[in-house]
Amino acid sequence: QVTFGQAFLCEGSASHGLGELAATMRRWDDAERHFEDAILFNQRVGSPPWLARAQFVYAEMLHERDKPGDAEKAQTLVNKALATFEELGMAKYVERALALKMELQGIDYKSFNTSIEAVAATVQAEQPDLRSHAAPDGTVTILFSDIEGHTAINERLGDQRWMELLREHNVLIREQIQSHDGYEVKTEGDGFMVAFGSARKAVQCAIAMQRAFAKRNDDADEPVLVRIGLHTGEPVKENNDFYGTQVTQAARIANEANGGEILVSALLKELTDASGDIDFGEGREVELKGLGTQHVFAISW
Repeated sequence: QVTFGQAFLCEGSASHGLGELAATMRRWDDAERHFEDAILFNQRVGSPPWLARAQFVYAEMLHERDKPGDAEKAQTLVNKALATFEELGMAKYVERALALKMELQGIDYKSFNTSIEAVAATVQAEQPDLRSHAAPDGTVTILFSDIEGHTAINERLGDQRWMELLREHNVLIREQIQSHDGYEVKTEGDGFMVAFGSARKAVQCAIAMQRAFAKRNDDADEPVLVRIGLHTGEPVKENNDFYGTQVTQAARIANEANGGEILVSALLKELTDASGDIDFGEGREVELKGLGTQHVFAISW
Protein backbone atom coordinates (compact mmCIF):
# COMPACT_ATOMS: atom_id res chain seq x y z
CA GLN A 1 0.00 0.00 0.00
CA VAL A 2 1.38 3.42 -1.02
CA THR A 3 0.63 6.30 1.31
CA PHE A 4 -0.23 9.82 0.13
CA GLY A 5 3.22 11.07 1.24
CA GLN A 6 5.00 8.21 -0.54
CA ALA A 7 3.10 9.01 -3.71
CA PHE A 8 4.31 12.61 -3.55
CA LEU A 9 7.88 11.39 -2.95
CA CYS A 10 7.67 9.17 -6.01
CA GLU A 11 6.37 12.11 -8.05
CA GLY A 12 9.25 14.30 -6.91
CA SER A 13 11.83 11.58 -7.54
CA ALA A 14 10.35 11.01 -10.98
CA SER A 15 10.73 14.69 -11.90
CA HIS A 16 14.34 14.61 -10.78
CA GLY A 17 15.09 11.43 -12.71
CA LEU A 18 13.26 12.62 -15.81
CA GLY A 19 15.25 15.85 -15.70
CA GLU A 20 18.54 13.94 -15.62
CA LEU A 21 17.37 11.68 -18.45
CA ALA A 22 16.32 14.64 -20.59
CA ALA A 23 19.64 16.38 -19.89
CA THR A 24 21.54 13.26 -20.96
CA MET A 25 19.56 13.31 -24.23
CA ARG A 26 20.25 17.05 -24.52
CA ARG A 27 16.54 17.82 -24.53
CA TRP A 28 17.23 21.01 -22.63
CA ASP A 29 13.71 22.46 -22.43
CA ASP A 30 12.30 19.20 -21.07
CA ALA A 31 15.14 18.91 -18.58
CA GLU A 32 14.58 22.47 -17.39
CA ARG A 33 10.86 21.85 -16.86
CA HIS A 34 11.47 18.63 -14.91
CA PHE A 35 14.14 20.19 -12.68
CA GLU A 36 11.88 23.16 -11.93
CA ASP A 37 9.13 20.68 -10.96
CA ALA A 38 11.55 18.73 -8.74
CA ILE A 39 12.68 21.90 -6.96
CA LEU A 40 9.10 23.08 -6.34
CA PHE A 41 8.12 19.65 -5.07
CA ASN A 42 11.00 19.39 -2.63
CA GLN A 43 10.37 22.92 -1.39
CA ARG A 44 6.72 22.00 -0.71
CA VAL A 45 7.45 18.78 1.16
CA GLY A 46 10.46 20.21 3.01
CA SER A 47 13.20 17.83 1.86
CA PRO A 48 16.50 19.78 2.00
CA PRO A 49 18.77 16.95 0.73
CA TRP A 50 16.64 16.28 -2.34
CA LEU A 51 16.12 20.01 -2.93
CA ALA A 52 19.88 20.58 -2.90
CA ARG A 53 20.47 17.64 -5.23
CA ALA A 54 17.87 18.98 -7.67
CA GLN A 55 19.46 22.44 -7.55
CA PHE A 56 22.88 20.93 -8.18
CA VAL A 57 21.97 18.76 -11.18
CA TYR A 58 19.92 21.63 -12.61
CA ALA A 59 23.01 23.83 -12.34
CA GLU A 60 25.07 21.14 -14.10
CA MET A 61 22.52 21.06 -16.92
CA LEU A 62 22.52 24.84 -17.31
CA HIS A 63 26.31 24.87 -17.40
CA GLU A 64 26.33 22.27 -20.17
CA ARG A 65 23.59 24.03 -22.17
CA ASP A 66 25.34 27.41 -21.83
CA LYS A 67 22.65 29.69 -23.22
CA PRO A 68 22.74 33.43 -22.35
CA GLY A 69 21.88 33.78 -18.66
CA ASP A 70 22.50 30.09 -17.88
CA ALA A 71 25.83 30.69 -16.10
CA GLU A 72 24.34 33.27 -13.72
CA LYS A 73 21.36 31.05 -12.89
CA ALA A 74 23.61 28.02 -12.46
CA GLN A 75 25.83 29.97 -10.06
CA THR A 76 22.82 30.91 -7.92
CA LEU A 77 21.59 27.31 -7.85
CA VAL A 78 24.96 25.77 -7.01
CA ASN A 79 25.53 28.31 -4.21
CA LYS A 80 22.23 27.30 -2.61
CA ALA A 81 22.98 23.60 -3.05
CA LEU A 82 26.50 24.00 -1.62
CA ALA A 83 25.22 25.75 1.50
CA THR A 84 22.77 22.87 2.15
CA PHE A 85 25.36 20.17 1.46
CA GLU A 86 27.74 21.81 3.94
CA GLU A 87 25.01 22.20 6.58
CA LEU A 88 23.94 18.56 6.25
CA GLY A 89 27.46 17.15 6.13
CA MET A 90 27.13 15.73 2.61
CA ALA A 91 30.87 15.80 1.98
CA LYS A 92 30.95 14.16 -1.46
CA TYR A 93 28.31 16.56 -2.75
CA VAL A 94 30.20 19.48 -1.18
CA GLU A 95 33.24 18.52 -3.24
CA ARG A 96 31.25 18.21 -6.46
CA ALA A 97 29.33 21.44 -5.91
CA LEU A 98 32.50 23.35 -5.08
CA ALA A 99 34.16 22.05 -8.24
CA LEU A 100 31.14 23.12 -10.33
CA LYS A 101 31.02 26.54 -8.67
CA MET A 102 34.66 27.15 -9.58
CA GLU A 103 34.24 25.77 -13.09
CA LEU A 104 31.44 28.28 -13.63
CA GLN A 105 33.98 30.97 -12.68
CA GLY A 106 36.54 29.59 -15.11
CA ILE A 107 38.68 28.01 -12.37
CA ASP A 108 40.11 24.48 -12.50
CA TYR A 109 39.43 23.14 -9.01
CA LYS A 110 41.47 19.97 -9.62
CA SER A 111 44.63 22.03 -10.04
CA PHE A 112 44.68 23.12 -6.38
CA ASN A 113 46.71 21.36 -3.73
CA THR A 114 45.33 23.30 -0.75
CA SER A 115 42.12 25.00 0.35
CA ILE A 116 44.05 28.28 0.56
CA GLU A 117 44.73 28.10 -3.17
CA ALA A 118 41.04 27.43 -3.86
CA VAL A 119 39.92 30.40 -1.77
CA ALA A 120 42.51 32.71 -3.35
CA ALA A 121 41.45 31.69 -6.86
CA THR A 122 37.77 32.28 -6.04
CA VAL A 123 38.32 35.79 -4.64
CA GLN A 124 40.55 36.67 -7.58
CA ALA A 125 37.71 35.69 -9.90
CA GLU A 126 35.07 37.58 -7.90
CA GLN A 127 37.26 40.50 -6.72
CA PRO A 128 35.03 41.79 -3.89
CA ASP A 129 35.50 45.46 -3.03
CA LEU A 130 37.39 45.62 0.28
CA ARG A 131 37.77 49.40 0.52
CA SER A 132 35.20 49.65 3.29
CA HIS A 133 37.35 47.26 5.36
CA ALA A 134 40.61 49.13 4.81
CA ALA A 135 42.67 51.15 7.29
CA PRO A 136 42.53 54.97 7.08
CA ASP A 137 45.62 54.89 4.84
CA GLY A 138 43.84 52.48 2.48
CA THR A 139 45.83 49.37 3.37
CA VAL A 140 44.16 46.02 4.01
CA THR A 141 45.66 43.19 6.04
CA ILE A 142 44.78 39.78 4.63
CA LEU A 143 44.71 36.51 6.60
CA PHE A 144 44.48 33.08 4.98
CA SER A 145 44.06 29.83 6.90
CA ASP A 146 43.31 26.16 6.40
CA ILE A 147 43.71 22.79 8.13
CA GLU A 148 47.00 20.99 7.58
CA GLY A 149 46.46 17.60 5.93
CA HIS A 150 42.70 17.99 5.62
CA THR A 151 42.42 15.41 2.82
CA ALA A 152 44.08 12.70 4.91
CA ILE A 153 41.89 13.59 7.90
CA ASN A 154 38.76 13.34 5.74
CA GLU A 155 39.79 9.93 4.41
CA ARG A 156 40.63 8.66 7.90
CA LEU A 157 37.47 9.92 9.61
CA GLY A 158 34.94 9.42 6.84
CA ASP A 159 32.61 12.07 5.45
CA GLN A 160 30.20 12.43 8.37
CA ARG A 161 32.82 12.80 11.08
CA TRP A 162 34.92 15.09 8.86
CA MET A 163 31.98 17.44 8.31
CA GLU A 164 31.34 17.54 12.06
CA LEU A 165 35.00 18.44 12.63
CA LEU A 166 34.84 21.04 9.84
CA ARG A 167 31.80 22.72 11.41
CA GLU A 168 33.61 22.82 14.77
CA HIS A 169 36.65 24.36 13.05
CA ASN A 170 34.53 26.99 11.31
CA VAL A 171 32.85 28.01 14.58
CA LEU A 172 36.21 28.55 16.30
CA ILE A 173 37.59 30.54 13.36
CA ARG A 174 34.50 32.74 13.10
CA GLU A 175 34.43 33.43 16.84
CA GLN A 176 37.90 34.96 16.61
CA ILE A 177 37.13 36.85 13.39
CA GLN A 178 34.16 38.50 15.10
CA SER A 179 36.10 39.24 18.29
CA HIS A 180 38.87 41.01 16.37
CA ASP A 181 36.76 43.06 13.92
CA GLY A 182 37.69 40.95 10.92
CA TYR A 183 35.66 40.61 7.75
CA GLU A 184 35.18 37.12 6.32
CA VAL A 185 35.81 37.61 2.62
CA LYS A 186 35.46 34.00 1.49
CA THR A 187 35.47 30.44 2.78
CA GLU A 188 35.73 27.28 0.71
CA GLY A 189 35.80 24.02 2.66
CA ASP A 190 38.33 24.48 5.45
CA GLY A 191 39.98 27.52 3.81
CA PHE A 192 39.31 31.08 4.97
CA MET A 193 40.27 34.53 3.70
CA VAL A 194 39.73 37.37 6.18
CA ALA A 195 40.33 41.13 5.78
CA PHE A 196 41.26 43.58 8.55
CA GLY A 197 41.57 47.34 8.67
CA SER A 198 44.18 46.96 11.42
CA ALA A 199 47.37 44.96 11.00
CA ARG A 200 47.68 44.58 14.78
CA LYS A 201 44.16 43.18 15.14
CA ALA A 202 44.86 40.76 12.30
CA VAL A 203 47.92 39.41 14.14
CA GLN A 204 46.02 39.27 17.42
CA CYS A 205 43.24 37.35 15.67
CA ALA A 206 45.72 34.82 14.26
CA ILE A 207 47.23 34.30 17.71
CA ALA A 208 43.77 33.87 19.25
CA MET A 209 42.89 31.31 16.56
CA GLN A 210 45.96 29.21 17.30
CA ARG A 211 45.37 29.38 21.04
CA ALA A 212 41.73 28.36 20.59
CA PHE A 213 42.75 25.29 18.59
CA ALA A 214 45.52 24.42 21.04
CA LYS A 215 42.96 24.46 23.85
CA ARG A 216 40.54 22.40 21.79
CA ASN A 217 43.26 19.86 20.90
CA ASP A 218 44.08 19.21 24.57
CA ASP A 219 40.94 17.07 24.94
CA ALA A 220 40.26 16.09 21.32
CA ASP A 221 40.54 12.63 19.78
CA GLU A 222 41.46 14.23 16.44
CA PRO A 223 43.80 17.24 16.69
CA VAL A 224 43.30 20.09 14.24
CA LEU A 225 46.43 21.97 13.18
CA VAL A 226 45.71 25.23 11.40
CA ARG A 227 48.09 27.02 9.04
CA ILE A 228 47.88 30.82 8.98
CA GLY A 229 49.58 33.41 6.79
CA LEU A 230 49.20 37.21 6.76
CA HIS A 231 50.28 40.14 4.65
CA THR A 232 49.42 43.83 4.68
CA GLY A 233 48.63 45.01 1.19
CA GLU A 234 49.30 48.36 -0.35
CA PRO A 235 46.33 50.77 -0.61
CA VAL A 236 43.48 49.41 -2.71
CA LYS A 237 43.47 51.39 -5.95
CA GLU A 238 42.75 48.96 -8.74
CA ASN A 239 41.20 45.60 -7.87
CA ASN A 240 43.19 43.75 -10.53
CA ASP A 241 46.49 44.92 -9.07
CA PHE A 242 45.38 44.29 -5.49
CA TYR A 243 44.17 40.75 -6.13
CA GLY A 244 47.01 39.95 -8.48
CA THR A 245 49.78 40.82 -6.02
CA GLN A 246 48.70 41.57 -2.44
CA VAL A 247 46.14 38.79 -2.03
CA THR A 248 48.35 36.34 -3.91
CA GLN A 249 51.26 37.12 -1.61
CA ALA A 250 49.17 36.54 1.52
CA ALA A 251 47.90 33.21 0.17
CA ARG A 252 51.34 31.98 -0.78
CA ILE A 253 52.79 32.94 2.59
CA ALA A 254 50.00 30.92 4.24
CA ASN A 255 50.84 27.96 2.01
CA GLU A 256 54.39 28.04 3.40
CA ALA A 257 53.15 27.75 7.01
CA ASN A 258 53.15 24.47 8.91
CA GLY A 259 50.25 23.29 11.05
CA GLY A 260 50.04 25.39 14.20
CA GLU A 261 52.22 28.13 12.68
CA ILE A 262 51.58 31.80 11.90
CA LEU A 263 53.72 33.32 9.13
CA VAL A 264 53.70 37.01 8.23
CA SER A 265 55.33 39.14 5.56
CA ALA A 266 58.24 41.45 6.32
CA LEU A 267 55.98 44.46 5.73
CA LEU A 268 53.43 43.29 8.28
CA LYS A 269 56.20 42.66 10.81
CA GLU A 270 57.50 46.19 10.24
CA LEU A 271 54.03 47.65 10.85
CA THR A 272 53.40 45.75 14.10
CA ASP A 273 56.86 45.31 15.63
CA ALA A 274 57.33 48.75 17.18
CA SER A 275 55.40 48.19 20.42
CA GLY A 276 57.32 45.01 21.23
CA ASP A 277 54.29 43.02 22.42
CA ILE A 278 54.36 40.53 19.52
CA ASP A 279 57.03 37.85 19.66
CA PHE A 280 58.47 37.38 16.18
CA GLY A 281 60.82 34.48 15.56
CA GLU A 282 63.80 34.42 13.27
CA GLY A 283 62.95 35.26 9.70
CA ARG A 284 63.41 32.83 6.86
CA GLU A 285 63.53 33.18 3.11
CA VAL A 286 60.91 31.42 1.01
CA GLU A 287 60.39 31.23 -2.72
CA LEU A 288 56.86 32.33 -3.57
CA LYS A 289 55.69 31.29 -7.02
CA GLY A 290 55.58 34.30 -9.31
CA LEU A 291 56.73 36.66 -6.56
CA GLY A 292 60.35 35.64 -6.09
CA THR A 293 62.20 35.24 -2.81
CA GLN A 294 60.46 36.77 0.20
CA HIS A 295 61.45 37.18 3.84
CA VAL A 296 58.76 35.87 6.22
CA PHE A 297 58.56 35.67 9.98
CA ALA A 298 56.89 33.21 12.34
CA ILE A 299 54.98 34.52 15.36
CA SER A 300 55.37 32.80 18.72
CA TRP A 301 51.92 32.53 20.23
